[in-house]
Amino acid sequence: MLELGDDMKKKILFIIVILLTIFFILAGYNYQMREETEKPVKPVIVEKEKKIDYEKIINDLKNKYNNSDVVALVEIPNVLEEVIVQTDNNTYYLSYDLYKNQNIIGATFLDYRNDLNTSNKLLIYSHSDPEGTLPFVKLTNYNNEEFFNNNKYIYLTDSNKKRKYEVFSSYIETNDFDYVNLERFNDLTYGEHLNKLKNKSYVKSDIELDDNSKVLILQTCSFNEYINAKDKFQLVMAKEIDNK
Repeated sequence: MLELGDDMKKKILFIIVILLTIFFILAGYNYQMREETEKPVKPVIVEKEKKIDYEKIINDLKNKYNNSDVVALVEIPNVLEEVIVQTDNNTYYLSYDLYKNQNIIGATFLDYRNDLNTSNKLLIYSHSDPEGTLPFVKLTNYNNEEFFNNNKYIYLTDSNKKRKYEVFSSYIETNDFDYVNLERFNDLTYGEHLNKLKNKSYVKSDIELDDNSKVLILQTCSFNEYINAKDKFQLVMAKEIDNK
């Protein structure tokens, strides 16, 4: 029988070691792949968006002020937040506060003709003061372009939903008060009427308005000393762009 030399034996042994090494590497890899494949797939849990109870928000405000006339909450982030009341006239809350106590500063109220569910134009009124202490006096800042552009959004929460509005007009009115009209607009269509109000703005906006637009108008007294008029009102107008 042919005997292998020492060098040949070493070579054969080396080859066997190499082959065994490769075998164990491949075996380990296959086992790892099989183990990972056989691992149970964990279900992805998608959390549902928490539904906001708007009715509770309004009811809590009614209880806080012991006033069933509370209907909404208006918010302009970093500017103001006011509770809105509504009764059967536009005079009572000029001199009564949220607690229904007689008070010269009154309360912030929704026009008695408005229906939060059906009206395309909502009108909200509140007092202002020359000292600048009442919340709605801040609306005068919308006559400044920088403020106008940096505070575009107004939110109105009622018992059913929260609406988002974008401001399209801000100006002081002294004699043309047809903005309070809800149905007749001096021979103009509703859309034409809204564009007329938009064009009066001191700051221009590219928001489009038509016969289907839903708008919010905030009104307060103006104490602008450069405008000589008996009646002058600061107006800020916004178009509804979302509700949920």
